[in-house]
Amino acid sequence: MEFANPYLLALAAAAAPIGWMVLRRRRAGYALPDAAAFAALPASFRVQAARMLPLLRTVAIILLAVAVARPRIGDANAIVPGQGIDISLSLDISSSMTSSKLGPDRNRLDVSKEVIREFIKGRTDDRIGLTVFQKDALAVAPPTLDYDALDRVVADVKSGILPDGTGIGIGLATSLNMLRESSAASRIVILLTDGQHNAESISPEDAADLAGALGIKVYTVGVVTNINTPDADIDEDLMRAIAERTGGRYFVADNPQRLAEVYDEIARLETSAVGRENYERFTELGPWFALAGASLLGIELLLAGTWLRRAPV
Repeated sequence: MEFANPYLLALAAAAAPIGWMVLRRRRAGYALPDAAAFAALPASFRVQAARMLPLLRTVAIILLAVAVARPRIGDANAIVPGQGIDISLSLDISSSMTSSKLGPDRNRLDVSKEVIREFIKGRTDDRIGLTVFQKDALAVAPPTLDYDALDRVVADVKSGILPDGTGIGIGLATSLNMLRESSAASRIVILLTDGQHNAESISPEDAADLAGALGIKVYTVGVVTNINTPDADIDEDLMRAIAERTGGRYFVADNPQRLAEVYDEIARLETSAVGRENYERFTELGPWFALAGASLLGIELLLAGTWLRRAPV
């Protein structure tokens, strides 16, 4: 048990002088030359009860002081999830992602999956989903807070599960559809690709317009061979335009470290509106102490005004 306002326990000290003053008070009586004969006479129950009235008042004051100090018992720790962001990760798994390197010894898809998994581990309170695309797109995992399960899904992603190609428009549109019914205060898509749109499906421009209409921000990430030279394999102007139309940004990476920095920067740009709040749920005991104190005061007043009113003390 603990007290919400422990400093108010000092009010209980008021009971000490009150009790002492009451117990010290004596009624006026007749002077007798010798009272020894009366000393051996036992006090009646009524007299003994009357002498206990100051004790009732003292205990009542202590109980009321404890009540205003708010004694309570902690039941359990509770966590209020913060108001997070709904994120859809749109990942290019076309054949070029596995046939081209990002760094000296790993292909682009493996590095991208590793970076995405680290990005997921660093989030809190954000629902994250995953879409993969080649010529077509597939919603692999809906937005979830189960980061462990999502991590396993990302780890198992492989190229070749869809017809080969690079459908940037359909990949983005599938992620937008995943977030369309979301009520989160902020919704974003992070789309990663290493190629140009070449699929006969919804155009990236139309998908970007749809994102703007839905109020969903799109961050585009281009994986290139060399960040300092133009890359013919990726349409950077298109990627930049998609991001700008939706209030997002375009990033480019040519090595694992730079790709990790890109996702770290997006993480800093998109933080949860409200963090987690921890609090402890309590059972308040103050009302019971107040009831007990008030009851004792009521009993003391009732007895002093009725049965014990004329009892000598």
